[in-house]
Amino acid sequence: MKKWIALLLAAMTAFTVIGCGGDPDVSTNQPIDIGVATPAPETSTEPEQESGLGLVQAAAPIGMVDAAAVHTVGLRADGTAASAGHDTKGQRKVSDWDNLIYIAAGEAFTAGVKNDGTVVLAGDASAIDVSGWSNIASIAAGKAHLVGLKADGTVVAAGDNSASQCDVSAWSDIVAVAAGNSFTLGLTAAGTVVSAGSADASAWKNIIAIDAGGEVAAGLVNDGSAVAIGADAASLSGLSGIAAGGFGIVGLKADGSVSAVLTGEADLSAAANVADAAVGTNHVVFMHKDGTVSACGANDDLQCAVDQLYLRPHVEAGADAASSYIIGFHPGMTVADAGAILKAITGSENACFTKADGSAATDTDLIATGLLACSDPSAPIATVVLMGDVNGDGLIDNTDGDLVQSYVESKSKLEGAFARASRACADNDWTKVVKVQATLHGEEGGFTTLNDINRSVAGMVAIRDYAAGNGRITQYGDWHKNASELNANYNTAYGENDDTIGYITLDKTNIAYPIMVDYNGKWYYNDHTFEKKSSESASIYAYYYNYQQNNVVTGHNSRPSGSMFHQLHHIQEFNLGESNCVHEKHCGKELVDLPNLNNYAERVWTVNLYGVETRYEIFAMYETKAGCDISETLYDNVWWGDLRPSDKAGVQKWIDKQLSLSEMQFDTTVTTEDTFLTIFTCGNEHSDASKNARLYFFLKRVD
Repeated sequence: MKKWIALLLAAMTAFTVIGCGGDPDVSTNQPIDIGVATPAPETSTEPEQESGLGLVQAAAPIGMVDAAAVHTVGLRADGTAASAGHDTKGQRKVSDWDNLIYIAAGEAFTAGVKNDGTVVLAGDASAIDVSGWSNIASIAAGKAHLVGLKADGTVVAAGDNSASQCDVSAWSDIVAVAAGNSFTLGLTAAGTVVSAGSADASAWKNIIAIDAGGEVAAGLVNDGSAVAIGADAASLSGLSGIAAGGFGIVGLKADGSVSAVLTGEADLSAAANVADAAVGTNHVVFMHKDGTVSACGANDDLQCAVDQLYLRPHVEAGADAASSYIIGFHPGMTVADAGAILKAITGSENACFTKADGSAATDTDLIATGLLACSDPSAPIATVVLMGDVNGDGLIDNTDGDLVQSYVESKSKLEGAFARASRACADNDWTKVVKVQATLHGEEGGFTTLNDINRSVAGMVAIRDYAAGNGRITQYGDWHKNASELNANYNTAYGENDDTIGYITLDKTNIAYPIMVDYNGKWYYNDHTFEKKSSESASIYAYYYNYQQNNVVTGHNSRPSGSMFHQLHHIQEFNLGESNCVHEKHCGKELVDLPNLNNYAERVWTVNLYGVETRYEIFAMYETKAGCDISETLYDNVWWGDLRPSDKAGVQKWIDKQLSLSEMQFDTTVTTEDTFLTIFTCGNEHSDASKNARLYFFLKRVD
């Protein structure tokens, strides 16, 4: 799909350079218009000063990124948030945010501006009091302080003020703000910069954009050059945007390319068609014009693991425009508003929407499923899908839910974009299918989450919850992610054997297998291969048919061959200090170059489960010994039978048990709201399968 979009973009006309040499699609992380009038610059009879630029607050960004020390955040064009990296202090707890117009990442916190001018916080932000803030247009996050720019050009700040970085109450006529570890900058309408805290940028003139982070600050001069504090920007020229942080400075150019001055090595080869950039402590993030995201630099905390993020409406490519779908528009958005986004994505000022009869959609029409998105009236790109809008009227209500139910029960015709719109569930909504099994067919286990019909069943419940005001429909179709090798392996395996429900590949091991399930409940894959041949090694398989709060995957400890899940023991033993596999009779291999679970990036395992690529972090690991009580270990650990927790207290008891028994202590927080993955195999003792010895890895979902 990325290749298809890249070809599309290459064929489009580049943006016309406007204003002070700027690209209208290149975000400079400036403030956005939230519907509150910004005062016009005052007129004067005095001679115009050299720096009198008359700047105003920037228009709303169509998607944006920001970066900190160990995490990355993104603002989607539909007002929701996405994130990547390490959730050390809860700074990634942003997935339920909506109606956002701006986002910023501090060292261990995240802040977002809502369209009502208020601010929301996640992570280590207890010292940042924004309860009295209102009329906020944009924000900037320092190490431990937050700055808010109001629509009237005044500024507020909260948090750490040890260097007087929050002393901004006297500022006025400000059009943009930026913040570093212990300083704050404000860009005035005149193109000058005011400062508070440890940095002084008062000598800067003719500035049209600013950014900062760490000990670095940068300003974009109206001639396309740059000035900086904490870095040397003399080599940067021909710029239309600027991004700065502890890792250095990135200059954005009107053609979507970048130039950079960084303090460390980073591969900038993916920096093409860039619409926005952010510089963290040791990494750089790019949002491309098509809304995809890439990153480079340090990735020890998976802060660069952004390949599955979409921040703008994106195309799911088919054979032609009718079978290609563009998803990600916000419910209630007019064609005029959606058209501005489409122009930014395609690079064409002639981008438009047409109706099924070929007539042009009017600016006041609602964006709706079935409209055709075009780069110009004669060049269709893809059919619009508004998730949940199954009847194509631009609304999401119970009539859409009724249409889905009719489709599922009577097999009535629901095809193309309308069928795609019915699958209005995120991957973590798939458990909703359980709620409607009896309603539709009266049979428990009547549905799984692998095929499109059952995604529509889950979508039906999401639609009805949304109509009742009890939920949110993800417009980015989260279950359909970017192409990856893992997803490709799953798709190939599923095409060969439709008992495949996922794929597991663990770096630095020989574990690379499809995950199977026996829908007849007879544990077929406990002694059969993927090819359905009888075998002692058998397959990797799941306990459950559907996505659960605790998802369980197991496989044999094939010691003689070293295959299947035997190398889980190598990981365990390597991390407990062993130099060779302790099972000397059949293995005894030297333990080198295995995942180091003390490193966050190596204890996060990416697994395709139930058709969705998801990251999970290990929070406990231990091996039970032969002779243990099977009801206290195996059955309880996998939530089997009567031992399934029935309330949060039961889940917390289960969490506490795993943490207390873990052979390693991990710096992570586990809650009853988490989704879990339990991976286990037989112990390393002789005949241990019949004696209940097992090796367990317990993981929580982190994206």
